[in-house]
Amino acid sequence: MKQALSALLFLSTGICGHSQVQQGRIVYEQKIDVWRQVKDENTRNMIPQYTTSRFELDFNRDESLFRHLPDEEDIRDKAGDDGDRHFVRVNMGGNTVTYHNYTTQQSIEQRELGPRKYLITDSLQHRDWKLDGETRTIKGYTCHKALGKDGQGAAVVAWYTEDLPTPAGPGPYGGLPGLILELNINDGEIVYTAQDIGTGTEGKDLVRAPTEGKHIGRKEFQKMMDDQMGPAGQGPRIRIIRN
Repeated sequence: MKQALSALLFLSTGICGHSQVQQGRIVYEQKIDVWRQVKDENTRNMIPQYTTSRFELDFNRDESLFRHLPDEEDIRDKAGDDGDRHFVRVNMGGNTVTYHNYTTQQSIEQRELGPRKYLITDSLQHRDWKLDGETRTIKGYTCHKALGKDGQGAAVVAWYTEDLPTPAGPGPYGGLPGLILELNINDGEIVYTAQDIGTGTEGKDLVRAPTEGKHIGRKEFQKMMDDQMGPAGQGPRIRIIRN
C-alpha cells in the first residue's frame, strides 16, 4: 500500500502532546522465544527461553533505515561461572541494514556474510493487511490493529499509529497508514516493541542508503547463506555455543 507522506508528529521526552518535525527515530526491543525453534528438551534446559536485542529505525518524509544496535553487554556474562556454560546467538538479520524509499518503492539491504558486505536491491514488499478496528495506547500514541501474514504464512499482528503518518516499521514490515510501534509475529515467537520515540532528532540527516558492499541478487545471496550455514526458512538461525 503506497502512502503519501506528510510532516511527522513526534512525542518529545518529558513533554506532553505532539510537536511537528520532519524526521525521527524509534528504538525497538526485539524479543525472541528461542524455545519455539528448539524442540529438544535437553537443549532447552541449557539455554534461556527468551533472547532480546535492540534495533533502531530512523526515518524522514520519504525514507527509513532499520539496523541493529550493539548489545549493551555480552550475553556470556550472564551464563554463570561454572564449566558448563552455554549462550545463544540468534541470527535475525542482526548485521543487516535495511533501507526503504517510499517514493521510489525500492529497498536496499546491506548484508554481511563472513568478512564481506553485500547490497541487495529490490522492490518494497507489499502485504495484504486487514485493519481490525481495535485500538490501544502505546507510548502515548493511539494505535490501530492490523492483521497479516509473514513469508511463511504465520500470523502477524501490527499496531500502528496514524499520528506518525509514515508507512515504516521494523525490518521488512510496513505499508500501513502509520508507523508500526509494535509487531507480533507467530503469536509471540518474535515481538518488536517501541521503547523510545523521536528524541533529539531535529536538524540531523538521519537516513542515508547504504553504499558499502558488493551488489548481489537475493537468490544468489541466499544460496551463499545456505552453503555456509545450512538451509533455513525465514525464521531465526540459532547457534548454541559452549564456552
